Amino acid sequence: MKLSQLNFFCAVVEQGSIAAAAEQLHRVPSNLTARLQELEAELGVKLFSRENRRLLTTPEGHLLYRHARGLLQQADEVRGMFAGAPARGLLRVGALDGALATHLPARIARYRRQHAEVELHLRAGHSLQLERQLQDGELDLILSDGPVEHPLLTSRLAFREKLMLIAPLDIDAASAQALAGLELYTFGAACHYRRLVDQWLQASGVRPRAVLEIESYPAIFACVAAGAGFSCVPESLCRPQDGYRGFALPDLAISDIHFIWRKQQESALVDGFIQSVVAD
Repeated sequence: MKLSQLNFFCAVVEQGSIAAAAEQLHRVPSNLTARLQELEAELGVKLFSRENRRLLTTPEGHLLYRHARGLLQQADEVRGMFAGAPARGLLRVGALDGALATHLPARIARYRRQHAEVELHLRAGHSLQLERQLQDGELDLILSDGPVEHPLLTSRLAFREKLMLIAPLDIDAASAQALAGLELYTFGAACHYRRLVDQWLQASGVRPRAVLEIESYPAIFACVAAGAGFSCVPESLCRPQDGYRGFALPDLAISDIHFIWRKQQESALVDGFIQSVVAD
């Protein structure tokens, strides 16, 4: 049963004839007749009878009309919720810790002012974790390392980002000799940055005394400032005045942050969030 069938049916009841209803709906009478016959066949009842060339609504037709008119009104109300109205609904966004701490706060505040009707859920995570949650339908959009290469996902650039080496104040160069004997503080293997750092360590000949996995940027910064180790972190998070040195690493791969979403997904909420974030 389709809403269009119910709309045709109600128009015939209200206008008193198929010809008058067809004129009101800008349809040919034969089209309405065919749709009404389909509706009667689906319901297994006669909705109209003819007496002396008059079209009369049967008791079953009157019963259907009462329900059909209510359904059509509800459908109009649902359309009105989205037509020309502020965006509303639930939007689930996942992002890397660094993006949540630096790039997103002011932009999210602006988005909330512009789209107060949207229920926004934010979740932090590692690259692989976020991508898995996106594929499983637990998230609608993620901000992670990209561009993504996956047949079910697509992406676009959100923010430029590169990694910086941070070390204790008594370290004056990001060299294998200067870093020898220090610990490396880093996120776990599921973090894309960790893989980039491992590649850089191998290429540059840097051999840390030990690798300590710490799943917290504030804790990593504090440990480096304490003088026992070094790390590679997003440049946007670095505050060298907090007791450590920062070194640019030209040989370390750039790791830009991208919006990533499912290819088959069409969502005005996702589109609106992306447009708001890149509006600067």
